[in-house]
Amino acid sequence: MKYEIVIPEFAEGAEEINLRQWLVALGSTVKKGDNIAEAATDKISIYIEAPADGILLTHLSAEGDRVLVGQIIGEIEG
Repeated sequence: MKYEIVIPEFAEGAEEINLRQWLVALGSTVKKGDNIAEAATDKISIYIEAPADGILLTHLSAEGDRVLVGQIIGEIEG
């Protein structure tokens, strides 16, 4: 089963954030709750967590991309 990695709501009224870096390489095994990416605004940094156990299949957004809350940035095969 595929699971989508989605940018969560991180601050009231915030709509977008910069994807700073992927912390996990494609093809790597992850556990639900692992930090797999870091994103930041001018004021805060957040970690994006794996939504499920599995293998990181795709990066749909690249480091440095500006991404929207709710946007799918990758997929995990569980």
